[in-house]
Amino acid sequence: MSSMSKPAMSADGSPIPLRWVEDLFERLAAILGASLANVYASANPERVKAEWAEALAGFSSDEVKRGLAAVRTRRFAPNLPEFLHLCRPALDPEVAWMEADEGMRTHTAGTPYGWSHPAVYWAAREVQHELRTSTFAACRKRWERLLADQWAQGTWASPPDPTQRALPAPAPAQQPLDTGAREAGIAALRALRQRMTGYSTQREQDEAMQRAEAGALVDPLATGEASA
Repeated sequence: MSSMSKPAMSADGSPIPLRWVEDLFERLAAILGASLANVYASANPERVKAEWAEALAGFSSDEVKRGLAAVRTRRFAPNLPEFLHLCRPALDPEVAWMEADEGMRTHTAGTPYGWSHPAVYWAAREVQHELRTSTFAACRKRWERLLADQWAQGTWASPPDPTQRALPAPAPAQQPLDTGAREAGIAALRALRQRMTGYSTQREQDEAMQRAEAGALVDPLATGEASA
């Protein structure tokens, strides 16, 4: 499957030429035999062809080929709604939901996915949270509405390529270091430390502590030697 949107057989949405429908019926008859005639035995042939021509206006030639391929495995001839679903399986909301679930997980992982139709992708974008956390049954009404809105668009942009991630914005240029401001800041910190501890730097405080600890160890020994 391709994620690209194939052009419809009728670019402006008008019914496809009747000769195309007649050619399609000939191919269906070659596959299905007399069962196709039985489906429309009581219908006006010209009216039947007109209905098919109007219904297939928004379908691409690849979708019709998909429908013909599906017919080859059927025992009974399809009527018009059945053939449309064979051409475009995602017309079934539950089938489209399963495709949306798989497709969005694949797309989010950065891997291209073969959407059967762009409309499924654009509808799926609106329910990404529900696809992860809910079920088709719970979301059916909203999903059917979103899907119907997408099918009604008539034209669709192709799903974006998930491998083309947006580049991060460039880091802001580093400002040159103001040496004077740095020295002033260090001096202010030293003055604050001296007021609080009596020492202007951590090093001075550490050295004073070391001297005090050394004195505490030496003095008792010195006192002991003197008394001896």
